[in-house]
Amino acid sequence: MIDLDSHLLRAFLAVAEIGTVSGAAASLNRTQAAVSMQLRKLENLVGVRLFSRSSKGLSLTEHGQILLPYAREIVTLGDEAGKRLTGKTIRDRIRLGVVEDFAAGHLIEILRNFRDQNPDIEIDIIIEPNRRLADLFSEGALDVAVCDITCLSRKPTLIWTEYRMWTVRSDFVVDAGKPLPIIMFEEGCPWKTPTTGALSQRNIKWKTACVASTLVAMATAVRVGIGIGPMITSTQPEGCRTLDKSSDLPGPIRIEIGLYNQPEIAEGARYLVEFIARHAAMLPA
Repeated sequence: MIDLDSHLLRAFLAVAEIGTVSGAAASLNRTQAAVSMQLRKLENLVGVRLFSRSSKGLSLTEHGQILLPYAREIVTLGDEAGKRLTGKTIRDRIRLGVVEDFAAGHLIEILRNFRDQNPDIEIDIIIEPNRRLADLFSEGALDVAVCDITCLSRKPTLIWTEYRMWTVRSDFVVDAGKPLPIIMFEEGCPWKTPTTGALSQRNIKWKTACVASTLVAMATAVRVGIGIGPMITSTQPEGCRTLDKSSDLPGPIRIEIGLYNQPEIAEGARYLVEFIARHAAMLPA
């Protein structure tokens, strides 16, 4: 078993963020020699190279990318445990806006872990469509927002990729002689364009069998058997399945979700953003 020393991981994280040993040493108030020694010790400990070196500095290798979210988690948990044991807890209230599809899937586990570690931080969870979340965030009504990146012009703290898979009731049979009955997103939803694009890419004949304005509406229409709905795998309802891959059927729809936070936020909100970012990096692809 490998015992990952938090001091080594702090050096690793500093170099990963800054890109140079000299910059990391300055941020940690250590000498370059000390930081270089810690990196060598960590690489010897794990048995793989964590950084590739070039004239531009250091960049993470594939193994370094794997270690990154775990290193952040270990260091942060150690800091948080120290605060809790010494009675220094964070007490804040956070306004978190999340698009429904993410809230019903990955977010549940992430927030449950966050609350277990931070019971004194209150969270108001606002579930709205993508564009409504973007408006609320722009108006300052949200501290943190998780929504499609096409809805906000500013750079997100983190971007991760999701795929909407073509979902049907388990006993649904595709009739090759008829247009595909598609459960479509409502007008204005940023996911409507990539959905129609996936259909037109293969010149597939289709029709709008139903318009769904929410995840519940999409799941209900699929379960009733109205047609085929593009859904993130983690939100597919019971009794449904993903259509088998076929050249005659559309491919998965790629979407990008962004994590946004206001420039000035309280300590609790900042910690939540860091927590979501770490856990999102460890989500299964």
